[in-house]
Amino acid sequence: MDTKQIKEQYIHYVLEKNKRPNSIYLFMKEIALEEKVFYQHYTTFYDLEAAIWSDTFKETIEKIQQEQVYEGYSVREKTLALYFTLIESLKSIRTFAVYSFKNPKDFPIDGGVLKESKEVFKDFIAQLMTEGIYTGEIADRTFLTERYASGLWWETIFIVRFWVNDSSKNFERTDAAIEKSVNLSFDLLGKNIADATFDFVKFLFSK
Repeated sequence: MDTKQIKEQYIHYVLEKNKRPNSIYLFMKEIALEEKVFYQHYTTFYDLEAAIWSDTFKETIEKIQQEQVYEGYSVREKTLALYFTLIESLKSIRTFAVYSFKNPKDFPIDGGVLKESKEVFKDFIAQLMTEGIYTGEIADRTFLTERYASGLWWETIFIVRFWVNDSSKNFERTDAAIEKSVNLSFDLLGKNIADATFDFVKFLFSK
């Protein structure tokens, strides 16, 4: 309960005062909790903010996996569901998310405020990549397969950044960006003419 209260009050503080707290002691005093309670869970506000983001990623993954139709989805559809649901989840804290995301100097995106989210995402997406290779949706390419999750993480950054700057009605442009970017990614991840050419050349020179 303490972590939930701290996170909620932190978001409230940032939105109300349009800045981050200057002191952990004063922040905890303001929300009527002892300073030591903060340190039982976090070291800095940086860690707290990272936890807020990673919670959103974890809750998004749990939500889509609980859907009855999820298991019947292709890997492409599961990835689309992940991004659509992530953006839907972020809408409930949009003002805070925009504030947080637009401060790359204080909170660098790769390994910064999204450091925990990145690991949560990569663990999940790596499972999808393995599934996709098994089903044939994704090509197993030497030296490249292990980089797929990292590549899709940068797609995630693109999608969140696009949403942060999206002013279209109901974020319709973000929906379109998700669909187009994921379809492009899976067209590239799947077997294509380059793979077919390589396989053919390999066949010709094999004994």
